[in-house]
Amino acid sequence: MDYIHTLIILILRCWLTIKVITFEAVGSIGGLYDLVVAAEGQHYVDGNYKGSLLTMTSQQGIFFAIILLVSNAGAVIMDTGYFLKAFAAAPSAVVPGYVLGGISYFSIPWCLGTVVGMAALGLESLPVFPTYPRLMTSTEVTNGLALPYVAVAVAGKGGAVAVLLMTFMAVTSTLSAQILAVSSILTFDIYRVYVNQSAGNKQIIRWGHIGVVSFGVVSAGFTAMFHYIGVDMGWTLYMLGVAACPGVIPTIFTIIWRKQTRIAAVSSAFLGMATGFGVWLGSAYAFSGEVSIASTGGTLPCMYGTVASLFSPLLYSAVISLIRPDNYDWNDFKQEKLAVDSGTVDANASALSDGKHVIESTLQTTDDSSQRRRTRYALWWAIATFLGHWVLWPLPMYAANYVFSKEFFTAWTVVSLMWLWWTLLMTGFYPIWDGRHQIRAVMTNLLRS
Repeated sequence: MDYIHTLIILILRCWLTIKVITFEAVGSIGGLYDLVVAAEGQHYVDGNYKGSLLTMTSQQGIFFAIILLVSNAGAVIMDTGYFLKAFAAAPSAVVPGYVLGGISYFSIPWCLGTVVGMAALGLESLPVFPTYPRLMTSTEVTNGLALPYVAVAVAGKGGAVAVLLMTFMAVTSTLSAQILAVSSILTFDIYRVYVNQSAGNKQIIRWGHIGVVSFGVVSAGFTAMFHYIGVDMGWTLYMLGVAACPGVIPTIFTIIWRKQTRIAAVSSAFLGMATGFGVWLGSAYAFSGEVSIASTGGTLPCMYGTVASLFSPLLYSAVISLIRPDNYDWNDFKQEKLAVDSGTVDANASALSDGKHVIESTLQTTDDSSQRRRTRYALWWAIATFLGHWVLWPLPMYAANYVFSKEFFTAWTVVSLMWLWWTLLMTGFYPIWDGRHQIRAVMTNLLRS
């Protein structure tokens, strides 16, 4: 399902970006640049170099980059939905798959943000724009309505359908992953560990269903609550890291530091969350004199709270662990076992007291040298990606105090479009080529049967 949804989303985004550039009121990338320059008189941006829309020297931009970097790190590391797929894949496919995915993903916000974002600014003063003659409000912008407005302006009802389809595909794919993640945590990490250690398949499946229904009800309730109290997408995006980041350092230490204790791993995450929320709410009150939705959605309170949530557990975990260090044996990871119902294994197998048999997992394993090679490969790609996306490219442009010329903007947009189309080819067609042997084997067996 994820593959089909992603392919449809990328096809529609490639179509929409081309549709914007070839729209008669735009005409070309240079025409888009001219529209943005004409709109700058209505959109002076405090903190940007010369108040320009066409610069990387942006105070609010650098604050947002810090929030995005830190909160996304927390979301990726702490979201079980991300690594459930990694667990299900062959080890030899996980590392290159995640490397290619990380490189490919960047084209989506870059290209769509450049083309559609600039088109929203350039077209909103024209009669074709849905809000004409008024400009978009801040509420409309933070609720993500710039994209559908531009789509309707350049493609009419077809554009609205395209955005609706992209949203549906993205939401259902994401929600499916989250449902599986929450269900897995509820059944295997809570129910079978703390409630019923001898649970069989029927109980596991039942509690999995309970997890699916519960998550659906709770998530729908939170969505409705946020809507009625006035919380928008911008507020959610900015404060997400405050809640998502406290477990990052304890999780990393669990994998790389044998001396971290159980108490440190658990308590440091909660202490980090308390620290992050305290800094977040305290900063909101200090800057605005009140704690409200508006003040807690401010850039600086969210940035300070997110950074505190990420890094404070480093201190808590280290101090608590060093009081009475553990000495974990990494070989325990190799003792992978699966519990199954006694009726599913050979009757001669030795039975445990709880009526279950424990059999050695037949999961694919790799030798230590192969594991180390993939670890180095992933590490170097992670460093290169971080330096390229977050340091070597944006920071010199931030320090340059430069307003994009038409030629530079054209080159910038062309490269982003090429990257987006490369992403379509890489995520849409490369998996078919890479799995051609498996596809051929499946089709051959189907035809024979």
